[in-house]
Amino acid sequence: MSTNDNLLIRIYSFSYRNSEPIPDPTGNGGGFVFDCRALPNPHGDEKLRPLTGLDAPVIKMLSDSEKVTQFVNDAHRMVVTSAQSYQAMGYTNLSVMFGCTGGRHRSVYCADLLTDRLKKDGFECRVIHWQLELKTEKFTVRRGMILAAGLGTRLKSLTEHTPKALIEVGGKTMLDWTLERMTKVECSEVVVNAHHHADQIESWRRQDFCSRGCLNHDVGFDESSPYRVIISKEDEILGTGGGIAKAARWLHGPTPVLVHNGDVWHDFDLEKLYAAHKPDDMATLVCQKRESTSYLLVDDENRICGLSGRNGNRKVAEPIGQVRNLGFAGIHLCSYRLIEQLHKSNRSSIRDTYLDLTEQGETVRIVELEGNWFDMGSSEKLQRLREFLK
Repeated sequence: MSTNDNLLIRIYSFSYRNSEPIPDPTGNGGGFVFDCRALPNPHGDEKLRPLTGLDAPVIKMLSDSEKVTQFVNDAHRMVVTSAQSYQAMGYTNLSVMFGCTGGRHRSVYCADLLTDRLKKDGFECRVIHWQLELKTEKFTVRRGMILAAGLGTRLKSLTEHTPKALIEVGGKTMLDWTLERMTKVECSEVVVNAHHHADQIESWRRQDFCSRGCLNHDVGFDESSPYRVIISKEDEILGTGGGIAKAARWLHGPTPVLVHNGDVWHDFDLEKLYAAHKPDDMATLVCQKRESTSYLLVDDENRICGLSGRNGNRKVAEPIGQVRNLGFAGIHLCSYRLIEQLHKSNRSSIRDTYLDLTEQGETVRIVELEGNWFDMGSSEKLQRLREFLK
């Protein structure tokens, strides 16, 4: 079972031409950066140029080179030495980066080969081919997170012995409904945070793996699975912002991360959220016109410019055009830049983090929800959802 208690080695390939070495999303810094630009370059061969380090002809060319073999052997030896020490000290994160000119051939081959070797050594790894994911659609990975750590105090009679996300409605748990929505838009790596009755969340994950016929259901990533579910266990409630920050090592990648509250049900097409998200924006939030104790202030450009609540208004940006009040629906798409910055924030609330970042000049936009939406904020609301699903 993958949790935040194990050492995770994140292995990246990247392009020196397009970026610097990738920041550590956990805030720990450090790690290895290996420069592959001194190695033989498949780009010089016209037949190999359009391929990647994952294609057989490129793999053969590089694996036949003694220089490349020695390079990976040396990297493997150094990483294993550090990883063993990290495990002994109880550390949970180690980053390894391979860079080449375009981030397509040498760095990809080395990162993939090292990942395979480390897995055989018994280490838990994830590989992120930054440039390929960013620029090549066939390699794009969609990642997501379900927030399911809450105590559910307003549903105390139901949540005393069961996490709120595992309450059944319409014949499915809320986690099942949410995971179904996320995998429908091809989220293939999903983190679920857990605190209240976390053991039941872990049991739900094992049952999900068994139902899909994945025999190795005690490991975090199973290659036979169409998607991967990772449990991020929290010893104390960290809030929405803190929960995402703790799971950053699983979520980090060049594509935006879909974050979804585990206690809301909807039939909104999440592809519309991806379509609305702009690459330079920090995040895009799903909002709606509804009764709420607090509202986001949104201008004609669909940009968040403040908050209206019981304690007054907070203005964080100058609005363009008219301002309207909208309620946050608990569904948002976060830039990888947010994932990298969250460890710097002292906010437990992701909404407050968004307001802080907007005040600092970042852009957070919204897309208005279409269709039906329910939350589980009370027994009455839960009953309304159950009636609707009948």
